[in-house]
Amino acid sequence: MNADAMRLYETLYRLASKDVGCDLFGANAPLAREAFRRALAGASMPIVWFEVPLSGLPRFDLHVAHGNADLHGHAPFAPDAMDGHGELLNWYASEPRAGGGLALAYDVGDGRIGAPAVHANVNALEVFDIEGFFLHVGRPEAAALYHGFEKRLPRGWHIWYCGVHPGRPGAPVRVDCFVDKSLKCAYAAEPARLEEDLQRAGFAVEGSAARRVGAEVAASPFGVELQFDVLSDGALGQTVGVSAQLPLVAASAARRLWEPAGGAAQLMEFAVDSRVADARWRCVRKTMFSTVARNGKVSQALYCIPVFTKFRVCADKLLDAKIYLQAGAVLL
Repeated sequence: MNADAMRLYETLYRLASKDVGCDLFGANAPLAREAFRRALAGASMPIVWFEVPLSGLPRFDLHVAHGNADLHGHAPFAPDAMDGHGELLNWYASEPRAGGGLALAYDVGDGRIGAPAVHANVNALEVFDIEGFFLHVGRPEAAALYHGFEKRLPRGWHIWYCGVHPGRPGAPVRVDCFVDKSLKCAYAAEPARLEEDLQRAGFAVEGSAARRVGAEVAASPFGVELQFDVLSDGALGQTVGVSAQLPLVAASAARRLWEPAGGAAQLMEFAVDSRVADARWRCVRKTMFSTVARNGKVSQALYCIPVFTKFRVCADKLLDAKIYLQAGAVLL
């Protein structure tokens, strides 16, 4: 076990939760700690995301992402590394490319950490061996599903990451896309264009919910991402995720976005008006920090910043809203 990484994770969670506690994160912190331990690869401290719903029972899910460059420097890995995905790690670390990242996502909030999702970041990579990825996660047939969806992408959409969810019904292939800035502006001005592009991608739009949420996110000062599940027959699942990508900035700058006139606060008011968020969103500002920790001669910048707000729509109904808090430790 990487004791330094465990110590850093515990510090990050303690700093993020100290002023909000169970009111925002719920009571599954011990299970999340075990998930983090299982996700370690024997490399440096990974980046983590706390996925926090904004209504219902307080809880969170945990994503643990290993940077590509870090994996290159620590290969080869034992077969049991990263919760039994050592061979995937070794394949990924051997690929001659820069950027990206490999992540496990645990459904901590549901009390299930036995079958984590596996995601690979393909953004900014000129070449990505998608067949190799799906082969090493045990889903070689998923490459054809991925390529089928890729061929339907509207102009201006770009795949950000993809992955598999073995613990969910139907074991869907997850594909996430980001939208060009010019197209985002077009969606804000003409929400019907988003409906048309969703239909072009294969998502059966029903009614106005996707249009309304898409227009709200597109009109915000943030980037737009769209998330889909590709089913075994190539069709898209009934749920689409529409996310606002917040800037990764210092905590002081991030907090301003959550003040009453800030763009993030405006999205939260929309979420409250839509009955998918309650007053707990006001706790998010208390989770943000950026500080320097020193251990002997080693100094690290520790931080926790909200980086996504996601809305999910299914069958013309806005299902929920979530915040994704990114936390990490960077050597100085």
